Amino acid sequence: MRVYVDLFRYRDLFLNLFRRELRSKYRGSALGLAWTLINPIVLMFAYWLTFSVILRAVSVDHYPLFLLTGLLVWTFFQSAIQMSCSSLLVHASLVKQVRLPRQLMPVSVVATNLVTMLVMLAVVLPLNLIVVPETRTTFWAALPLFVPLAALVAGFAIVLASATVIFRDIEHLVATVLFPWFILTPIFYPFSQMPGIEDHPTLADVLYYGNIVTPFISAIRDPLFFGELPQLGDVVYVFGVATAMLAVASFVFRRIDDQLAAQL
Repeated sequence: MRVYVDLFRYRDLFLNLFRRELRSKYRGSALGLAWTLINPIVLMFAYWLTFSVILRAVSVDHYPLFLLTGLLVWTFFQSAIQMSCSSLLVHASLVKQVRLPRQLMPVSVVATNLVTMLVMLAVVLPLNLIVVPETRTTFWAALPLFVPLAALVAGFAIVLASATVIFRDIEHLVATVLFPWFILTPIFYPFSQMPGIEDHPTLADVLYYGNIVTPFISAIRDPLFFGELPQLGDVVYVFGVATAMLAVASFVFRRIDDQLAAQL
């Protein structure tokens, strides 16, 4: 696991990369971190108007907060994945000239997006506690689950950043896959309310556990919005899949690391 030990050995370098990513993300922006909230709120309003008001396809109390709680997870996942693809390409000159732990670059992108997610959480959590009193005794159970979520995304980031250097089409492939992935993820609808899901239990299991983001959203949304403790199966799943993703990322990076400078 030297890939991850280097995060601590070179923590000063990692912090410098993190600060650089954070500054560049909002450089020249008048609103800065406010965009962290503006984008999910615009999406929330569009989905609320479409699915709850016009189509009346979803029946959930406090639906806007239901949406924001799901978008909290998805926005972090999507933004970090997309930005990490090009993280090594953007720093090509540095990678070729200096011998350094290259995995720090995609992980610094994840850390930058983690900050924006925490800013959004700082807004969504108080709203949920005020509007949905049941969450006041369960919200704490959601907080540890952001650790495996960050670990999962970090693993993805390392794999995709490394693969993009070798296969430049990866970045375009990820952009193409993310939209149908978003549709299949229960963000603007409860998974149990999908039409016909009870008639196809096998398909339901495939859609639920085959989509690695779904158990994360369910496990976090249960205590953060529904006022219920997360299902044990979801908790085991999110920690297990995060650990597996970190192991895969370590294996892939060690196989590709020596080729990165030459490919750039």
